[in-house]
Amino acid sequence: MQITFPSYYKKFSCIADACPDTCCAGWQIMIDDKSLSKYRHFQGSFRNRLHNDINWKEHAFRQYGHRCAFLNEENLCDMYIEAGSGMLCDTCRRYPRHIEEFEGMREISLSLSCPEAARIILSQKDPVTFRTFEKETAEETYEDFDYFLFSALMDTRDYLLTVLQDRNVPVRYRMAKLLVCTHDFQLAVNKQELFSWETIRARHEQSGFSSAFRKKISGRCFPDMDRVDLMKQIWKTIVPKLEVLSPDWTVFLKDTLISLYHTCPEETSYMELLLDFQDTFPEWQIQKEQLLVYWLYTYFCGAVYDEKIFAKGKMVVICTLFIEELVLGLYARKREKPEPGELVSVCYRFSRELEHSDQNLNTLEELLDQEEVFSLEHLMTLCSI
Repeated sequence: MQITFPSYYKKFSCIADACPDTCCAGWQIMIDDKSLSKYRHFQGSFRNRLHNDINWKEHAFRQYGHRCAFLNEENLCDMYIEAGSGMLCDTCRRYPRHIEEFEGMREISLSLSCPEAARIILSQKDPVTFRTFEKETAEETYEDFDYFLFSALMDTRDYLLTVLQDRNVPVRYRMAKLLVCTHDFQLAVNKQELFSWETIRARHEQSGFSSAFRKKISGRCFPDMDRVDLMKQIWKTIVPKLEVLSPDWTVFLKDTLISLYHTCPEETSYMELLLDFQDTFPEWQIQKEQLLVYWLYTYFCGAVYDEKIFAKGKMVVICTLFIEELVLGLYARKREKPEPGELVSVCYRFSRELEHSDQNLNTLEELLDQEEVFSLEHLMTLCSI
């Protein structure tokens, strides 16, 4: 099997009780069947605790006050302490490692929902590279796996990674290029003309970020549309449709966005804040790039299973812009460069609400795929700033 991971992957080490927001609280931790059987047959002084603090019907650890039953007051795991690391279930053992499985290939990443992983991702100064090696292991087989489409997705992602990491070009143009490429890729698939995509992609590569390309994308924007109104509409389209995992999230989201949009009720004031933010915090452009790369690497090739290529491209842009808006909201309060811990907090809190819920991920993709507010023209308008 071929295994791929980002260059920063091995930098991760759990910081345990030093973590600002433990992963053992705030979400239901599901238990795999093998671990469940191990817990059921465990013998020893920890047996009663195991049986009492597992919800056997739900296949999950019980929670008390939104905290895992085995999480002690020092934010350490009693199961790990009392029974050893071998007793951890797959979820606890792997997290924050995120795995995407394809036939003959496994792609691993660090989840942005972990504070330490988020810190590592945001701290990368150089463009992220990806490493691949072969490992003899059992491989999953997938019925009707489309190798032709998967190969096209992999090649396109490689190209889009070079696009997103081209630091000679403003980030807004890189996002625009990603959008038009995934839009055209989707059209080829919809027309059952996947064979034509390689030629179309070559044309995108040849056009690069030329003046002709910039002129063309400016023609796909709505010049009179107010950025603030559009972002408000997007928030209102998505937020009410998603389940809330952390009670604190709703309060944080409301307070932060009110700070931003109350301070910047019009596009003029928004632009003034954004330019001031960019002058004060130029390194954000690199961190923004790292976020775009994160979303692209993690989710884009999953389109082999549902063919929602453009929706995956839109997700890369929208998730990054959502995080940027929340960071701007923090900046609007103090007009000071955000602290590293504040940036990490925004990222992992947003990620937890989205990535820790399959329902939320599916809902977001459906909205991106179906709602007019996420049309190419609307998103190109957002990228024009």
